[in-house]
Formats: sequence, structure tokens, C-alpha cells
Amino acid sequence: MWNTKRSVYLSIGVCIVLSIILFGLIFFGLPLFELFMTHFRGVAPESGVLEILKKAFAGCFYPSALFAGMMLYALLKLLFNIKNDDVFIRKNVTYLKMVSWGCFIIGTITLAGCIFYMPFLFVSAAGGFTGILLRVLSNVMQRAVELKEENDLTI
Repeated sequence: MWNTKRSVYLSIGVCIVLSIILFGLIFFGLPLFELFMTHFRGVAPESGVLEILKKAFAGCFYPSALFAGMMLYALLKLLFNIKNDDVFIRKNVTYLKMVSWGCFIIGTITLAGCIFYMPFLFVSAAGGFTGILLRVLSNVMQRAVELKEENDLTI
């Protein structure tokens, strides 16, 4: 039977897998991007366009990867707190805010990168939207923490 604990364990597993993928992309992202652009998008390997695109990709991906790693770390800390039944605590609000700020920062980085590669605009929009959703969720969580702390003080 599916339950909350299994859902938390699944989320932890997904975060770990995404962390491994992110780590691999840090090392192999640029060659994979070059392969994609030359074989599937028809960019000539010896053209100057490929070099410009590679610089744009690297300029967006590597700073974004730093924030994505920070976000995955915060999500894992949040999920382990939830697994340990520490749900309505101030640290979880902080972790949610870290993830929302990471979304905003990645959205800003990719918005700047869409000058060179237009599909980054979709990543930017998704990052901004997700950041706003997480900001609202962190505000709700913060209020829940305040109510819990107030309730704990009553006899």
C-alpha cells in the first residue's frame, strides 16, 4: 500500500538520482551539448556559430548547476526532516526559501542566456513560475510554524 513514508523515500531517491545526473552533466554537459547541436540541430562543427553557442551554454549551465546543486541539497535536507517527522520547523521554511531563490536565480541566468539561445526563455519562465509557487508555499509553511509554536506554548 502506498503511504506518506514511501512517498518521502521516493522523493529522496529522485533527488539523489538527479544529483548524480547533475554531477555527470557538470563533466559531460559541454560535449553532450556539442554532440546535440552538430548531429541533431545541424550546426557545422567548424563554424563559429557552434563556439558561440557553446560559450552561451557554458555561461548559463555552469552557474545554474551551482544553484541546482544548492537546491537539491536543500530539498534533501527538507525531505529528511519530513522523514523524521520534523515538518513544521523553521529550518524547513529556510530550505523552501533557498529552493525558491535558486529558481529565481536560475530563471534570471537563463533569461540572460536566451539572447543566444531562445529556448532558454522557457527555462527562465519555468524557473520564475516555480520560484513564485515555492515562495507562496514557504509563506504558508512559515505561518504554520508560527501557529504550531503558539499552540505549543498554550497549556
